Amino acid sequence: MAGAARHEFWPLFDLVVRTPRLELRLPRDEDFPELIAVIDRGIHDPETMPFSVPWTDAPPAQRATGAAQHWWAQRALWSADNWNFNAAVIVAGHAVGIQALLARQFAAVRSVETASWLGLEYQGQGLGREMREAMLHLAFAGLGALEALSGAFEDNVASLAT
Repeated sequence: MAGAARHEFWPLFDLVVRTPRLELRLPRDEDFPELIAVIDRGIHDPETMPFSVPWTDAPPAQRATGAAQHWWAQRALWSADNWNFNAAVIVAGHAVGIQALLARQFAAVRSVETASWLGLEYQGQGLGREMREAMLHLAFAGLGALEALSGAFEDNVASLAT
């Protein structure tokens, strides 16, 4: 973003990565209801679990509270040595998923990891690939990363293809 920071006390809110179809930015509290609604409509086949922590299996109220606590915690625990840019994926003005860029001791190791989820109704359109490529562009071109790690469960064919 050009110009002075708009968020003096948390300038990470000013970081926005844009592509022709989407933008990635830290979710604001006002984004939470829309993101939680996407989660509630489904982000994976209920018969499978593509996450190491089965957070999507929690009852709706617990899942919503847990999601908000997670997004707040990522902000609160941010440090130069331990960070997680847990970006909301915004398409046509609507939050449709999360694309994260994580690093531990980045200044020393120059390595990042990615993680993501996308609402079922937005899958199969190339958005997953586009959001991951945008975040990796930030990592390599913007931050000087030398390595990126990204994984998926073996049965997550769509994620493995991106």
